[in-house]
Amino acid sequence: MKKSVCFARRFALAAVVGGLSAGAAQAQPYNGKFTLPHEARWGGAALPAGEYSLAMDTIKGPLSVIDSSGRTRVLVYGSSEYPGKGQPMALLITRDGAERTVRSLNCPAWGRKFVYKPFTGAERDMVANGERVETVAVRTASR
Repeated sequence: MKKSVCFARRFALAAVVGGLSAGAAQAQPYNGKFTLPHEARWGGAALPAGEYSLAMDTIKGPLSVIDSSGRTRVLVYGSSEYPGKGQPMALLITRDGAERTVRSLNCPAWGRKFVYKPFTGAERDMVANGERVETVAVRTASR
């Protein structure tokens, strides 16, 4: 009798822990959507033009970039900063000829800006002048 009570307790504990971890795996409190008008590099991936979703379990990342078919195209980590004041939730993309690169994601709704590829001094001047820079609006899905 004592063995069966001990087994039942362990089984119940395992079921509760398993249920909690499964729920946590599905929870994605930081979400967004955006449309890339052109192919762009982000981390190690080349993302074709199209609709994408963003999902992050915790503010510390990683950020999943998911295409319209539901496939995770890339997981990216970025250094976290405070969001740019008065700036919208958007991706900052630079152009170098035909190549576009995602440099940062400004997320005032999340209280963060994520930098994926920091700017050099010359690039900061370029951005300040609005040269070879594009922004892509990100719509928040929920938090």
